[in-house]
Amino acid sequence: MAVNRQSSRPTLRDVADRAEVSPQTVSNYLSGRHATRSGPRERIELADRELDYRPNAAARALRSRRADTVALVLEDPNALGLHEYFHMEFLNGATAAAHEAGNNLMVTLTRPDETLARALEIAREGRADGLALSLGDASAAAAEMHELAATGIPIVLLQQAASVPGVSSITAQDEVGAAAAVAHLVGHGHRQIAWLCGRELWPGPERRFAGVREAAQAAGIDLVEWVCEDYTVRSAREAVAGELAGGGPAPTAVIAANDMIALGVVQQLQEQGLGVPDDVSVVGFNDFDFSSWVRPSLTTVRIPAAAMGRRAVEVLLAAEGGAVPEAPVFPAELVVRESSGLAPAA
Repeated sequence: MAVNRQSSRPTLRDVADRAEVSPQTVSNYLSGRHATRSGPRERIELADRELDYRPNAAARALRSRRADTVALVLEDPNALGLHEYFHMEFLNGATAAAHEAGNNLMVTLTRPDETLARALEIAREGRADGLALSLGDASAAAAEMHELAATGIPIVLLQQAASVPGVSSITAQDEVGAAAAVAHLVGHGHRQIAWLCGRELWPGPERRFAGVREAAQAAGIDLVEWVCEDYTVRSAREAVAGELAGGGPAPTAVIAANDMIALGVVQQLQEQGLGVPDDVSVVGFNDFDFSSWVRPSLTTVRIPAAAMGRRAVEVLLAAEGGAVPEAPVFPAELVVRESSGLAPAA
């Protein structure tokens, strides 16, 4: 019953030798494939504890055809990493769901030109049992999406509809939330509203803009489109400074594509001597954690990113034969705080 000392890590054969059974009996017991009689089972359990045996994860995955891992592939065009709040909150929910299910969560950040190639690599190598994908426009890469789906791995797209059979999506009612933001401002007398978004259009912000534009047209009000380089406070401040430097009339309200941009808008307006909301009202999107404690606190449209992350993992783990169950569309709720109010008197 001597233990092989050539490696610091005990092997399945070491456990078998200690328990005086065959390696196949140990393997059957650990995998749960066959019932093991009480005598050998007790000896295996004792040997397992004494040797602190840990099966090799890759070998176990190869035998069981499961990796016990969900992969989250996030396209990161602006190299923000997990400083991007929506992805961070989505990740928090996904991590909790994976942990509760006894699975690991693999996170991969990619450039736009490599997202689907990396996802295909993960699927073909069997490194994950499901994929949650956040990328710019899946419909523009239909061939690659079909190739990825053909591997049989369950796939969920974040914040965009899936056009490939068997692929599910996790989305929120961004357009509904956008319409609510416009209605809130119009109800407070605003007739000149600006929309500010990053130059790189993502599915969520794109739908938000569609909702804002449609609601503004229906209300017969002026909508100005402003653009910032990315979805950061710094970029938003630069965009607002540039727009106000033009000398034209400032809008009485700004709707930002997310709360980071909204925070930059508030900071720049205040720096230039404009009051929020006395001179300009500001509405954001997402309801990030800081939105309630900055001053003025941000009026925003709440998108439940953590709940969406949790649900993405749950539907991937519930997939059968590669077909992912349909996920509910999450609500978008207007949360009114201090940054919005009555339009200034003409």
